[in-house]
Parts: sequence; C-alpha cells; structure tokens
Amino acid sequence: MARGFVLIDVEPGKEMEAFRGFKRVKGVVEATPLLGDIDFLLIVEAETANDIAKIVINHIRKVVGVVSTKTLVEDEFLKHFEDLI
Repeated sequence: MARGFVLIDVEPGKEMEAFRGFKRVKGVVEATPLLGDIDFLLIVEAETANDIAKIVINHIRKVVGVVSTKTLVEDEFLKHFEDLI
C-alpha cells in the first residue's frame, strides 16, 4: 500500500466546497484544513505510487476551487528504515 501527502491551495471563498469535494474522492483517507500558505493537507492511500498520481490528476485537481497541488509520496524503502539499522 502506498501513501501520499497532497498539499493543496484553493481559491479564496471555495474552502468549504473544496473540502466536501475532497471527502468524496476515493482514496482520500484524511483531509485536514490548514492556516497559512497551504489550505489543505490530504492523505491519500492506494496500491501504488502511480495510483496516487492518477487520483491526484484525475480527481483531486478537478475539485472545484483547487488552484495548485504538491504531492509527496512515502518512500517504501525508507518506511522500514528501523529494520535496516
């Protein structure tokens, strides 16, 4: 299972509509509103990193109000870092 963290900026005044849209996207397991330069942090889970990219491109970016996204995908190798020590 892959996990991604999506930082999102939305149009002013569209925060509530965007939040409702994020909650409807399959794969979004958490949507957190933030104060500051970034408006939302989403946690997305899918089978592969490619699946996360598809969710972001085909669904999250199409939510009303989304201006920009920045996606960070958890590194599977480093996820088990403690086992390597």
